[in-house]
Amino acid sequence: MSLFKRLSTTFVSRIDQVVGEIENHDAVIQVTLNDMRKKVAEAKVRLNQVHREQGRLNSQIIEHQKNAQRWRQRAVNCAGHDEAKALECLSRGRHCQQMIEKLEVAQEKYELTADKLARDIETTEQRLAEVKQKLTLMRARQSTSSALKATSDAGNDATQLLDDTFDRWEINISQDEIVSDTNDYFDPMEREFIVREQEDELRNELATLLAEEKKP
Repeated sequence: MSLFKRLSTTFVSRIDQVVGEIENHDAVIQVTLNDMRKKVAEAKVRLNQVHREQGRLNSQIIEHQKNAQRWRQRAVNCAGHDEAKALECLSRGRHCQQMIEKLEVAQEKYELTADKLARDIETTEQRLAEVKQKLTLMRARQSTSSALKATSDAGNDATQLLDDTFDRWEINISQDEIVSDTNDYFDPMEREFIVREQEDELRNELATLLAEEKKP
């Protein structure tokens, strides 16, 4: 089996294992995210229902307030000529007021429930955003660490093989360079001038040393 084929087989095997691990992690997180999204959606539906009920109660309260005011006004109008009817009007007005108080208590409970639901939804949506961000970061980290680990696992034998290949390549190039240097054209005249120039440089250096020695 060739070097590149062995490397390819090792990497593919490692990547398959890593992908399986990533999919398992993603599956668990995705189930949690889906469950969180479902709960948020359900909570929003409940919140809308509460708001609708609040609106219905508010309409009833306004209607009973109008009726209470109407019955009181009727009591005033009847008081001069029909006391019994005036008292009945006041009784009905009082009944309307009692209904208003009961509806206001129910409305207050709905308001508290709506506030709690709204806070819970906001908290859950924030948590959902955090989980999604963390999932993205973990995927990125997993991909990087998996790539490094795959390279490391495949690296011991494969790296040695690559190093040996580079060494052999460098040896071949060096041998070719030596042969090339050996086959360079030899010019006798140039060689003569080079030797003479080197001798002149040595004489000058010697003269300089002797001059320095004669100085007091």
